Amino acid sequence: MKKYIKNLMILTLGAVLYTACTDEVGTEIGNDGAPYVSIFKYVATQPNDPDTDAAIRVAANNKVSAVYYLSELTADKKERGMSDDAYAEYVATNGTQLELLTDSFSGGKYADFVATNMKGEYTITVVGVDGAKKASASTTFVGLDWVTIADGTYYFSAKAQSRFNLGASATTSLQYLRTDPTRYRFKFLYGVGKSLEARLTEERDVDENGDSITFMRVDPQATGVDFGDYGNINVRDLGYWQEDDSFAFSADYGCYITDDQSYCCMAIQMFVSAGSLGYGWDEFVAD
Repeated sequence: MKKYIKNLMILTLGAVLYTACTDEVGTEIGNDGAPYVSIFKYVATQPNDPDTDAAIRVAANNKVSAVYYLSELTADKKERGMSDDAYAEYVATNGTQLELLTDSFSGGKYADFVATNMKGEYTITVVGVDGAKKASASTTFVGLDWVTIADGTYYFSAKAQSRFNLGASATTSLQYLRTDPTRYRFKFLYGVGKSLEARLTEERDVDENGDSITFMRVDPQATGVDFGDYGNINVRDLGYWQEDDSFAFSADYGCYITDDQSYCCMAIQMFVSAGSLGYGWDEFVAD
């Protein structure tokens, strides 16, 4: 009994971590009326890319003998103009069959897979088959299409090295978002799925070398890295920290990129809910 209760608690916790499913058909899992499938989506981990990949778990009742999935652009799915039943048949015919596993405690069936390389809004549909009967469920995923400007080296300030427990530098890619060219990032700077984002402005100046520059803003954002018992380290530019935009648009205290996009200077303040962790000047140098 203790083992059963422990397993039930684990399964319940897992359900809380997943996002809600949609378009379910049939009775609840475990009943024997009609086939039933439920789809859960969570963040993909290495070696997959959380920007374009989604980890999926499918749960099915004991009437389901086979499960298929298909992911396609939501616009393409809508253009087909199919009814739910017709689309379920289409997925069962053209989709990828999954291996159904049985949970040793509950007896329920499940399958795990990763839908990959989704750039834009996609609909992921799963279909459970019981003879001629079919049940479907779907979820959406919006993949971010980041375009690489340059690969290079990001040099952390001494303060950032101590706060993030990082080395002096890290290799990364400077990228912009295809759907919003003012949105920049240093890909996975703090770890997989943990990028530093910046927003390109229209404010311009010259730096100490006489190079033309465009200022960027680093809006307050979580890094996904914890600082001891204080929780997540957040970052922002000095203008947000001081509540004074003149800092953000100063070549001495702001964040900026050169016109040839080969160099970025990033004046960054780090903070947690309890207060400031200091600030420093980071640099990105393209290869």
